[in-house]
Amino acid sequence: MTTSTCKTIVAAGAGLLLASVSSCGDEPGVSGPRPQSPHNPVAWSPDDEAQDCNLDALLAPQSYGSKVKTLLTGLPLHDDELSLLVEDPGALSELIDSWLEMPESRAVLNRFFMTAFQQTGTSRESLSYLLDHGIGVTGNYVQQGPRADELFNQNFAQSFARTVSEMVEEGQPFYEVLTTDTFMMTTAMMSFLAFRDDEVVADNGEHHVRSTAGDFDTITLVSNKQDEPPISDSLDPSSPSFATFYHSRLAGLDPSCNVQDSQTIDTTQNESGKWRIKLQGLNSPSYFVFSTVVLGASPGVQRHLAGCRTNAGISTPRLARQDFGDWRMVTVRSPNDGEEPTLFYEITDMRVSNELVLHTPHIGFFTTPGFFSTWPNNADNAARVTTNQTLIVALGSSFEGEAATNFEPDDLDEEHANPASECYGCHQTLDPMRDYFRGSYTHFYGQQLKLKDADMHADFVFGGVQESGNGVGDLAQTLASHPLFPYAWAHKLCYFANAEPCTKGDELDRVVYAFTEADFDFRVLVRELFSSPLITASACLAGVNTGGTATIARRSTFCHELTHRLGIADICGLHTHEDDASTLQNDVRNAVSSVPDDSFSRAEVAPVVIGDTGLFTRANREAACNLIAMNGYEAAFGELTADDALTAMVQQIMGLPLTDPRHASARAILEEHLTEAIAAGEEPPTALKSAMVIACMSPGLAGVGF
Repeated sequence: MTTSTCKTIVAAGAGLLLASVSSCGDEPGVSGPRPQSPHNPVAWSPDDEAQDCNLDALLAPQSYGSKVKTLLTGLPLHDDELSLLVEDPGALSELIDSWLEMPESRAVLNRFFMTAFQQTGTSRESLSYLLDHGIGVTGNYVQQGPRADELFNQNFAQSFARTVSEMVEEGQPFYEVLTTDTFMMTTAMMSFLAFRDDEVVADNGEHHVRSTAGDFDTITLVSNKQDEPPISDSLDPSSPSFATFYHSRLAGLDPSCNVQDSQTIDTTQNESGKWRIKLQGLNSPSYFVFSTVVLGASPGVQRHLAGCRTNAGISTPRLARQDFGDWRMVTVRSPNDGEEPTLFYEITDMRVSNELVLHTPHIGFFTTPGFFSTWPNNADNAARVTTNQTLIVALGSSFEGEAATNFEPDDLDEEHANPASECYGCHQTLDPMRDYFRGSYTHFYGQQLKLKDADMHADFVFGGVQESGNGVGDLAQTLASHPLFPYAWAHKLCYFANAEPCTKGDELDRVVYAFTEADFDFRVLVRELFSSPLITASACLAGVNTGGTATIARRSTFCHELTHRLGIADICGLHTHEDDASTLQNDVRNAVSSVPDDSFSRAEVAPVVIGDTGLFTRANREAACNLIAMNGYEAAFGELTADDALTAMVQQIMGLPLTDPRHASARAILEEHLTEAIAAGEEPPTALKSAMVIACMSPGLAGVGF
């Protein structure tokens, strides 16, 4: 990477102009320029510029304590925690640290990271795109159970969120989300990435097989399942049974095809009258094996005689179901001189490995299959969208069309970036930056094998920072040291907590400064921000119209609350495949499907966050609460007396501990409802379930910040 030895950066963080910060080449690490220590926020008084602070809307400890704990864990506030906050509001920081240690917090952060790092756009179509092969039929793990492609996409969506949660727990600097080469993976993911490293799809769609080229010049198919050799033999090059697989459709061919118990296909020829893989040349023998081994499909074969062709068959995937759930941190590295990369069919070795040897670079969140699946590429796009979405995630900023006056890039495509056109402002800086991706990847996100493109010079000119380099590794280093990075993640957390960005000012500067001075420890950012009036609305701040603004509990928050407060695992089935889920999980999943959740849109910096409820949202939430009460009451409260069950509903579901001043009135509402329901002829168990619905629809569960 080419950089100046010493530079001065002036950057705007969310509209807040930072002071000029000198960054010299002898400073350690990649943390880069840090914001200067701000003055302590000025206390509010009626005589200063914050005269519009809404004193009546400031939150009391029971409200802001509940808000913060709910957001971070989904759990209700306990009496001892509320008492501590009443006695010492400053204790919130200590409580936040303890809440972040809870396993419930990890589940919440995983979901936040999935959305914040834009890893949730995976689909069957996007999986096909990454391979440039039609996925076709894939094997099921049980009859009518999840398909291999569905399990892959679940892995891709969760992988980087799990990675970041692990990094946060270990206290790694948060900027390593941009530079890490170690990811939380499953054995199945390792096999998938190894295949994509083996069969590289060029910009023009040509497939280049390198590691396994020649390994499958012949493939033997058996028509009887009992003749199929074990995987230890069929994928062992030294075994006589290497590349021998069962094909479920061979036995069903017409007798005139003279199908033998064992058919050997010479994949190097494509002659009429001889057995071959369907569309041989488009479907390489390596992909044929990958499909059979990993996806559990036996792609069609044919012989150029009437009727002698098969459709794709289904076999049991050679990857076991647990290979999609054996999560661990795996380091991806390049082969050493003379070293062979990991081969996609080395399943047994991968199961016990924490290392993946690949030619293709994998660095940071923006090179994961989850991110690539969410933002597919093509020749016209040529990584422009990928680049812009990377900036949005990393820096909370996007190209806005303003031309840089001190930068004249070489070789701009005048069709897109004529200096006289209104498009020039974006393309002047976007196109040279997208060349970081073009130097590393093809349009299909395979490794860039064209030497001219692999050596491509790229320029980063954005947010007051100007760098140059080659490939995604250099881009990662530049983003990691960019002064917008810490502000971007403060704002993402504010959107999560308040459904709006942080308000600029001294208090935000203080929070970001604490984050950077702690070597970008994400837990410090959470502690400082979530204990700040920016989130708690517990005090007025100079220049900030502080006051409590309640929001709805969006789908993931609502479901985390129900799961953790009722003790019913994944009650909404958000993390459970529908074929593996219980009837309750599937029913509740359907009910909450229209409850909004945080998401993102192409080219939009602000996430899609809905803070207000509506009739449809309320109706869906009520449907979910009815289902849970009718089918989950026994699991949650079945062993309790009616009196104890009502107390538990107020404390656990409504989130109001005994010392909360609202506890008694909430309890009275449930008691009155129970009495009226029984008087109306309902049996006590049914009346208790009805009271549970009331608790479930209360502001303490359906909303955040009440």
